[in-house]
Amino acid sequence: MKIQITNPVKADTFSAIFQNMKLFADNINIIFDEDKMFVQAIDSGHVSILELNIPAAWFDSYEQTNATVGVNSVIFFKILSTRDKCQNIEIQCDEDSEKLLVRFASDNKTVFDKTFEMPLVDLDAEMMSVPDMEYQAEFALPSTNFYNLVNQLKMFGETMDIECSEEKIILFSNSQDCGKMSAEINIDDLTSFSIEEGEQIKMSFSLMHLYYIAQFHKLAKEVEMSFKRGYPLQIVYNLGDSDTTLRFYLAPKISEDDD
Repeated sequence: MKIQITNPVKADTFSAIFQNMKLFADNINIIFDEDKMFVQAIDSGHVSILELNIPAAWFDSYEQTNATVGVNSVIFFKILSTRDKCQNIEIQCDEDSEKLLVRFASDNKTVFDKTFEMPLVDLDAEMMSVPDMEYQAEFALPSTNFYNLVNQLKMFGETMDIECSEEKIILFSNSQDCGKMSAEINIDDLTSFSIEEGEQIKMSFSLMHLYYIAQFHKLAKEVEMSFKRGYPLQIVYNLGDSDTTLRFYLAPKISEDDD
């Protein structure tokens, strides 16, 4: 397996993706199929799932051998953090090798090329299949707004409650010590919005997990959120096109009011 990223914007994006992946899992499997690179990471509490899908055409060079490469996400991020912005990324793993080779290089003579040998991790992780479904409510908003709201709500509690109807969307957070915060999102201010006719959705989610997800906000201008009562929240960052995505599933919190 060998991939190369020479486009500086894509190289920055690739590095940024793994910057916060360590929040979800210490070790991850990176799967190189014939037509894509795929990562699925599940947090230790099995509350949230991360799925990264990058088609082969996104890379400047993509040579694969249907390889599954297990890496420590913290070490991988440390390596990527040493890359200078003008440097290309080359990642290689020969068949039956126990090490991943990572190389940063550029034509800029003031920046030194770097090469790393990273030990692989033997990770026996079962892939979870998330079925496609029709959601009751879907909307998109600027990812920076999503990041700011989550950070602010997190100061006032551990849970985000959302109420969504045809007229409005309201987010709540409250605690006995800090009081309550609510934020109303004007439907007209959203990039897109749809909800089943007459539907009113009330759900609750962990703000800590939403905080982890919001850390990826710099990867895309918008974030798409999809809700269905009793099912995980789906959050999607499109990394340039509909096939290049960073997708999250977050299980709802169950309250005493739920059936």
